[in-house]
Amino acid sequence: MIHVIGVILTMLYGGILIYSARRIEVQVETWIMVLNIIVGVLMLLTFIQPWLGIIGIILALPVTLINGQFIFYNINWSRFVIRTIVTIIFVVLLLV
Repeated sequence: MIHVIGVILTMLYGGILIYSARRIEVQVETWIMVLNIIVGVLMLLTFIQPWLGIIGIILALPVTLINGQFIFYNINWSRFVIRTIVTIIFVVLLLV
């Protein structure tokens, strides 16, 4: 049951990431948008293979740093710490 919750949350996170990448596409370079979409798609593929979701979740951390540096010109470290904790929780949920 916990694993199913992890899969659902990971897929939701991936969908939100893709939606936000599509929303900001005119404001950022193409490669940044593509990185966000690739990570989101990996998270959506959690339903097929859980390890794809784990890879997507782990890759979301460096993508977050890239987004903070190139889009906002500043990395919000408190939010990054929260994202790191959420990433650890999602990985544990997918591995249980």
